[in-house]
Amino acid sequence: MMEGRCASLTKTALLAGEGLLPVAIAQSLALRGTPPTVIALGNTNPLLESLAERVLPVPRISMDGILRLIEREGCKQVILAGAVPKRWIFGGGPVDPETLAWIRTLPSRDDHALLGSIVALFQSRGLEVVPYRLLIPEALAPEGTIAGREPTEEEREEILYGIGIARRLVPLSFGQSLVVRAGAVVAVEAMEGTDEMIARAGRIFPGGTVVKMMRPDQDERFDVPTVGPQTLECMAQAGLACLAVEAGRTVILDRERFGQLAKEHSISVTGFLP
Repeated sequence: MMEGRCASLTKTALLAGEGLLPVAIAQSLALRGTPPTVIALGNTNPLLESLAERVLPVPRISMDGILRLIEREGCKQVILAGAVPKRWIFGGGPVDPETLAWIRTLPSRDDHALLGSIVALFQSRGLEVVPYRLLIPEALAPEGTIAGREPTEEEREEILYGIGIARRLVPLSFGQSLVVRAGAVVAVEAMEGTDEMIARAGRIFPGGTVVKMMRPDQDERFDVPTVGPQTLECMAQAGLACLAVEAGRTVILDRERFGQLAKEHSISVTGFLP
């Protein structure tokens, strides 16, 4: 069923933020013979130029403008992928006043609520929001050891402890990642993102385990947790040596480089079922 669903993709708009995730999705679409029209938000990866039907930069984010652009291009399906700084919703970035005013009308502006409202807005205009995880199944984390070495017994205990904490946090729409050590929480991810949370944990106390989990009722059409080479580079700089991610619900980008870095820095990467 997944393959059939993906094969039906035609004239797709890829609303692309920063990072490697939009590149992986665009590559998958291009290999299927349906390169996307990329609507570029922020500093998108230049590799998208060779994978897209066209790249349309959006220097100032306007929800109404983006919708009109998608409709003008004749796209019926939309994929949301890539990092967009959350601080922009407070006026700290290239977002137009009308969009900021619309955001302020929302009863909640956590990631789950905000992205859900954006999806609902797209759907109200007759657009289908496609879950990108169906396009890159090979990038989803498996259960068990993924890269690097096996976790130590101490790290296994930290993983179990971190999973228990994350189960309570992620339903509240924050804490998708956290760092734990020896039965204590060192740092919890909020608006700053995973990499900055890892750096902060390293400043507080080097060492420990990073645990990353998806909200149980998260809409898998968007915001699937993602890790990649940059995650491991940040961990190495912060003195963290174990990463545990939710199997089947975490995307691992650039697997070859990811594996090389895990080995090089002696980082244990493992997938768990919550």
